[in-house]
Amino acid sequence: MYVTLDQARAFDALARSGTFVGAAKRLQKAHTAVLYAIKQLETQTGLTLLDRRSYRSRLTGAGEAVLGHCRALLEEERKLIEACETLQSGWEPALRVVFDAIFPLSPLLAVLRQLREANASTKVHVTADSLAGVERRFDAERAHVMISVLPLERPDLVQHKLPTISATLVAANAHPLAKRKGVLTTAELAQHVLLTVQGSDPRLQLPTGDLDTQSQVRLSDFFAKQAAILDGIGFGWLPDWLVEAPLARGRLKVLRIGRASSHRFEPRIYHHPSLGRAGRALVDSLTEI
Repeated sequence: MYVTLDQARAFDALARSGTFVGAAKRLQKAHTAVLYAIKQLETQTGLTLLDRRSYRSRLTGAGEAVLGHCRALLEEERKLIEACETLQSGWEPALRVVFDAIFPLSPLLAVLRQLREANASTKVHVTADSLAGVERRFDAERAHVMISVLPLERPDLVQHKLPTISATLVAANAHPLAKRKGVLTTAELAQHVLLTVQGSDPRLQLPTGDLDTQSQVRLSDFFAKQAAILDGIGFGWLPDWLVEAPLARGRLKVLRIGRASSHRFEPRIYHHPSLGRAGRALVDSLTEI
């Protein structure tokens, strides 16, 4: 069976207008051309698609079913045309980005705003994960760009340094650790709940990496972690972009520990060598920060 797009268009136009004359006007074709296309469609399918007993052609049950498939075929044609136009413009159809949740969202939102203002037709998918989960998700989702704070050995990817992200060890102002003066010992920290985001990783070299605490609570993201710390559930590291406001309002206190109370993360952006217009705009914008 061989059904053409012209046959599908003629059948769709007939269903919408109800007459061959109306379908011809809709398609800007001769009446006979529409009549021939429908007849050929019936021949190809081996089905009676129209009830011709009245002035307005009515679809048979088989006709209704075939019409659905014809419209699906026309929709695929529309998508193909749209995809080709997108590729001709330089905008890739989709851009998938995976970033570590410690990376501030505002630079990514700024890029999305730029793409919208440029009328980019690219569909952008942005997903957050943490630590080793970033690379796993990048591979699983076949993403194009990732931002990781872990040092990765990926010769298949191009990498660029991004600005350093500082994090501070904090607790709520009413937390027992916040009331202690001076430098806190490991033994004192170990008596309280350490809050983490999806665990930890030895490659981070956090000062609390070997801390044997009474318990750990793993949270889904840094906003949840910030809320838990402010609620006094435990203590933990927060990026400075989440610390500054509550610290200024006196809701948090920096914990002083033996080695350091702050830690510097060195994020990098990794991407495949070949990027479309939206991907290049994203990388260029983030590396210019």
